Amino acid sequence: MIGEFDPIEGNWYCRLDKEEDFMVVDVNEKVGTVDIQYLDGDIEELDTEEWNEMDLEEIEVPADWSGPLDGLEPGDFGYE
Repeated sequence: MIGEFDPIEGNWYCRLDKEEDFMVVDVNEKVGTVDIQYLDGDIEELDTEEWNEMDLEEIEVPADWSGPLDGLEPGDFGYE
């Protein structure tokens, strides 16, 4: 599935070679970069070529996707 998915802000993907889940947080087409955020909060900037080389699978939102977000209360997500 290498190069099969376009990066879409807010979508979740699994990097199959490293078994890492992440969300696309920004796509900058002008400079050709994709910013991704892993469940542990780390952010990585990839260039478009790197993105296209990754073996990805589109996934559902992980159960504990809020891990890297500090200072939020359960009500902030729209449910109790």
